[in-house]
Amino acid sequence: MAKIRTRYTLGDTIQFIGSDGKPRREIVRMIETQIVEGYDLWVIYGYGENLYDLNHVSEQKILISQRQINEQQHPGRVPNTPVAKQPATTR
Repeated sequence: MAKIRTRYTLGDTIQFIGSDGKPRREIVRMIETQIVEGYDLWVIYGYGENLYDLNHVSEQKILISQRQINEQQHPGRVPNTPVAKQPATTR
């Protein structure tokens, strides 16, 4: 059985940029897995008011969109990136 590796669970609110270019906020209604050749396990989220007419958006798209939304809300902010440790210098 495949192990679902995801940051989200059912009922979570996700925020992303829709196909119309506008930020959207939706509740996760379904988690579906698909095996995509070369990409390991791909997780897709269903959201929307009608349970039988679900839309889908990938976790990768959600994360990219959330980063873009954060950049729009906080322009010029440096993203959280780890600082590479420099080797200790000796004299």
